Amino acid sequence: MAINISNPKGRDAVVAFEAVMPKREVMFVDAKGKPVTTQKLLKTDINHDLDALLKKRKTLNAIGKALVNDDPEINLEEFGMYLADTSKVYVSKKGIIHLVDEYEVITDTDGSLRERRPRQKEPQNINSDIPLRWTGKFIKKDEAAHRFVFTHKRQLMHVNGLTFDFLYDMAKELQERNSLLLIRGGEKGDKPIIMQRGGRPYNAFLEGRVKGDSYLLVLQLSNMELKRPDVIEEDKKKAKEVSRKDAKDAKKTATKKK
Repeated sequence: MAINISNPKGRDAVVAFEAVMPKREVMFVDAKGKPVTTQKLLKTDINHDLDALLKKRKTLNAIGKALVNDDPEINLEEFGMYLADTSKVYVSKKGIIHLVDEYEVITDTDGSLRERRPRQKEPQNINSDIPLRWTGKFIKKDEAAHRFVFTHKRQLMHVNGLTFDFLYDMAKELQERNSLLLIRGGEKGDKPIIMQRGGRPYNAFLEGRVKGDSYLLVLQLSNMELKRPDVIEEDKKKAKEVSRKDAKDAKKTATKKK
């Protein structure tokens, strides 16, 4: 994947943009000491689920008798086979649905419906003709850790000698400031970043470090901001009453000591 990003001088370049894969310090092995991997297996299909069995045998009692005498819920030729290169599809009672109208549902904190609207699939903006902007808005790392929930991270890497210097200078400035930089998209530099068409918008913060001739640039992605809940007026009154009571008790204790 590639990303088109600009630096503090307004110059832009297309560089590599990849997911950060953490190193595994613990590995699972089998009885022979060989590494094991996770595999997806076909458990069942729509022609052997409960609804399909009910259509054929009408009642649950009939299905129970069939399960005792035979295996109508199992396809011995297919079930248990390894799955690879799977795709998500929408299905109905008539089969696969090829045209789907998607809606965004917004609810209040109590779960009640606030708004229902057609989903707008915005195009990706990380590798377009308009580069992502160096906004110049910095936030200290400690403050960012207490304000935002970072759910994903992507690493920026050079593709040649020119882009190495380009990214190294960016990482060096961020390290000297000990801050994260807000990265925005769009012509005016006021849009969150979207990594694929119809994808989730993210607030992106660029983190940089250098060590000798090496650098590290990571784009920290967040779609959630931590906020303190508003204090209700009744709670404020109770808090004031408790503080007054504590103050009176403290005065009584002081007079008794005298």
